[in-house]
Amino acid sequence: MSFHALVVDDNQDILDDVKDRLESIGHSCDCASCQERARELLEQHRYSYILLDLEIPVKYGRKSRIQTGQNLLSEIRKIKGYESIPVIVMTSHGKDSPQLAVEVMRCNGANDYVIKPFVEDGHTLEKAIMDVLRTTGRAHPAAKKLTGRQLSPEPPRKFEVGEVVFYTSHVELCGVKICGDDSSITRRILDVLRKKKSNGKYERYCGDKLAEIVDCDSGQTGIATCIMGFRTLVYNALYSEAQIECDRLKDIIPNDRKYGYSLSEKIIVRNGDVRQLSANVPQNVRQSPGDVRQSKQENDDWNDRQRWILQELEKGTPLQNKHVRDKFKVCDKTAQRDLAALRMRGLVDFTGSSRTGVWRLR
Repeated sequence: MSFHALVVDDNQDILDDVKDRLESIGHSCDCASCQERARELLEQHRYSYILLDLEIPVKYGRKSRIQTGQNLLSEIRKIKGYESIPVIVMTSHGKDSPQLAVEVMRCNGANDYVIKPFVEDGHTLEKAIMDVLRTTGRAHPAAKKLTGRQLSPEPPRKFEVGEVVFYTSHVELCGVKICGDDSSITRRILDVLRKKKSNGKYERYCGDKLAEIVDCDSGQTGIATCIMGFRTLVYNALYSEAQIECDRLKDIIPNDRKYGYSLSEKIIVRNGDVRQLSANVPQNVRQSPGDVRQSKQENDDWNDRQRWILQELEKGTPLQNKHVRDKFKVCDKTAQRDLAALRMRGLVDFTGSSRTGVWRLR
């Protein structure tokens, strides 16, 4: 099998240029010049990645709008099997307004963007494609038609060990997105199950206890339903996007009837958003707590709310979402997102139940 892409652009010259560039790296593609045609092709085929122009028409011959491309990207992220497919935005607006492409990446789930007309060195279209395929763990192509007999299929690899990477916005397993942010019950379950005991083994929780911690109103039945659906999602995502076959019941979240749910011993957990606090400090030099605190609070990535959170926690003040919400007059979701980002970077932890628990420094 080879990599097979969907290219969406209403400029025929651009489509011809992209075809030539993809052929030169051994890839093939289907082309769509409007949102309607792109939808048809997505229903008929399975693609390795998507190249998307933001400014496209809804139907052929109609006016092109940037919002149409953004709407199509949002649709793609909701299609079963395409939730984490690599998408590269192609935009002529990147030169004078790069923040537009960055905003689309942040809010709509694009992986990267390239500027039209394409450059011949530096961040070329070809380099962007290969970088995205590599960083998303898709070194082996997984594109295929949904109908008809597939020629020379490659047998899937058995799941032996997998790295689960927790980002603020999503969770990946073997480079495949398997979950979104912590607004979902599934993400909250994973955040609980990732914790280890003093012996290095993952904590186990019965359904009732998990339901209490993650605030699942339907109790252990809701937890069981959620985990069962998650197992199926992971199985399908790994198989279709990474050519990996796992055991649904044993390889991800097994359930020991005596002790409850836990992450499999085949799973390795890592924080994807963690950065070194002081990259210039030699490894054999130990930083003092004051140095670490200063590094935390002065990190340019933090917003004013997050700097305040770290300062308050340094004083020993336990915080809840409502404290951030009331202090800065923001919605609960914004406060939750700020705290989750700090947790993903390994700086804070949440202890206690979802209703009465507090945030503390890790």
